[in-house]
Amino acid sequence: MTQAFPVRPLAPTERVKDPGVYAIDIERYHGDCTDGPGVSSSGLRTIELRSPAHYWATSYLNPNRVEQDQSDALDFGQAAHTLLLGEAGFRERFVVRPEEFPDYRTKAAREWRDLMRDSGKTVLTSDQVGHIKGIAASLARHPLIKAGLLQGEVERSIIYRDPVTGIWLKIRPDVLPVSDGVVVDLKTAADAAPRAMERAILDRGYDMAGALTGMALKAVLGLDMTAFVLVCVEKVPPYAVSIIEVDAVWISYARRRVRRAIDTFAKCLETGEWEAFPGEHKAFVPEWLRKRLDAETDVGLLPQEVAA
Repeated sequence: MTQAFPVRPLAPTERVKDPGVYAIDIERYHGDCTDGPGVSSSGLRTIELRSPAHYWATSYLNPNRVEQDQSDALDFGQAAHTLLLGEAGFRERFVVRPEEFPDYRTKAAREWRDLMRDSGKTVLTSDQVGHIKGIAASLARHPLIKAGLLQGEVERSIIYRDPVTGIWLKIRPDVLPVSDGVVVDLKTAADAAPRAMERAILDRGYDMAGALTGMALKAVLGLDMTAFVLVCVEKVPPYAVSIIEVDAVWISYARRRVRRAIDTFAKCLETGEWEAFPGEHKAFVPEWLRKRLDAETDVGLLPQEVAA
């Protein structure tokens, strides 16, 4: 059963002044949509996993920000999400490259590409669309998807003020909310094997996204997130699917990392200093490497300690 909740519209010139669930497009979500400084889930993850400097370089708050072109992988992921989750506006946001332009070597092809970009559209190839259809077919065959795991409200943004710092926090889960407080995020990946996705959870901060979603649901809707589930599907044949629930203990640690990132954001905003990697760092031998080298020493594959 999908939870019922009020969805607030936002006029083109209006900014968020009250906590709530809002129907705004992705571009506005990532931009200046609140009546004070705000940071999204991806921004907090950049601060935590990279550095405040990396966040600030492309932040909407930075008047000298660097405008970055999206990668093909990101274009594909956004297109897949839009089609697979039934979000509106696919034709307004994406266009398939005509067969007469197999590449952009000709002047006509480049002019067409530039025209599409200037109109705000992302260009997809027919191969990419074919892969998205393959992904859709594979997902449709999975028993949990058939049972409605991906059903719910999409294209919704939860926005609220952090009670500690007053900073606006923004999170945009793929499906909001799913039955009994289960929150689901769809991930396209090169490798959807559970072992690979566990690494992706850590490297890309999916755990932090889940934690912030739970925090937002509780703060805005009074709803407890009972589980955070990743629906992972590979981008090429056989379009393998894995369903991964992120352990509650992992989410509890992630909440603490979210808290640290929020506090770091607030401090940087106050001081105007967005540091990268301050101080001096010492690299230690990883435990896994130490064990391997010790084992090689034990069997004579690696010499005993050599004097400097």
